[in-house]
Amino acid sequence: MRIHIDKGSDVTICRQLSEQIVFLIATGRLKAGDALPSVRQMALRHKIHANTVSEAYKDLVERQWVERRRGKKMVVRELDEVPASRKEDLDDLIDAAIRSARERGYTLRQLRKRVRERLLMDPPDHVLIVEDEPGLRRLLQQELSKMLPLTVEITSPDTLAGNQGPIIGALVVSLPGRAKRVVSILPRGHPFLVLEPSGVDAHVKLIQQLRDASVIGVASISQEFLHFARDLLAPVIGGLHSMEEHLIDEHATRDLSGMDLVFCDTVARRSIKARRIAHYRLISGATAQDIVNRIASSVD
Repeated sequence: MRIHIDKGSDVTICRQLSEQIVFLIATGRLKAGDALPSVRQMALRHKIHANTVSEAYKDLVERQWVERRRGKKMVVRELDEVPASRKEDLDDLIDAAIRSARERGYTLRQLRKRVRERLLMDPPDHVLIVEDEPGLRRLLQQELSKMLPLTVEITSPDTLAGNQGPIIGALVVSLPGRAKRVVSILPRGHPFLVLEPSGVDAHVKLIQQLRDASVIGVASISQEFLHFARDLLAPVIGGLHSMEEHLIDEHATRDLSGMDLVFCDTVARRSIKARRIAHYRLISGATAQDIVNRIASSVD
C-alpha cells in the first residue's frame, strides 16, 4: 500500500493519511475485505505518532470506508454496498405494500397508478449523474459525454428526491462515497453504478521529476475537485514546491503561464493557458466501458 506523508505540508498528517486510503479504495487498489496495517505498523512505517494513525482510522470508520473486525483489524468495507433484499413470497410482498401504503395515507388508486408506472419502466438507454456540487456535476457530464455514445443528464440528490421523473430509462451513477444517499432515493432495484476515479500515478511522477523549487497550480471548475487534488497531491508537493488553487470559469480564459506545472480537470483544460499541463480525467476508462456493458445487457 503506497502512502506518502509530508510532515511539512499545511495539510495535516491525519488528513493526508485518510484521504490517500480513501483514494486507494475508490480506485480499487484496496478492495473489500483487505486489511489495513495495524496502528503500530502504520506509525512505524511512516514515522508518525500512533495517535495520528488512530485518528485517521477513526475518521475512515465514521465515513464508512473501513470497519473494525474481530481481532481489532481494520478492513475495507464493501464499497457503497446495498443490502440484499429479503426473499419473500410474492403475495406477502404485495400484501405488505398495500398495508404500508394505507398506513401512510395513500389510496389503492394511487398505489395502482404508481405500480403501473413502475411496470412500464423501460430498460436504461441513457445515463443520469447525481451529484451535489454544480461544478462537479458539469465536469462529470462533460467527461462521460465524450467517453460514451449515450445521452448524459445531470441532477442533484435534493432535486431527484422531489421529482423522480429523470430516473425513468436512466442508469443512475455517482462518485464513491455518495452512493448510499443516492440509492436511498431510488426505487428498489433501479439500475445504479458507482463511478471509479482514474489513478494519479503518472501525474505524481511529473511532480516528483521537478528537481528545482516549482509552483504547482491546480485548476478546476469544481471546488470539490480542488479539495480532492490538494489533499492527494500535498505529500508529493513537500517543502520544495508550493501549490496554488484556481477555481476556473469555463467561459473565460485564465492565464496560468506563471505556474511551472498545472494539474487540471477536463473542462478547465480548455480555458487555461499554461506552459505545462497535467490533464487529469476524473472517470476511469474501465468505468465508461462498464456503463456501456450495463446498458447493452439490459437492452438485449
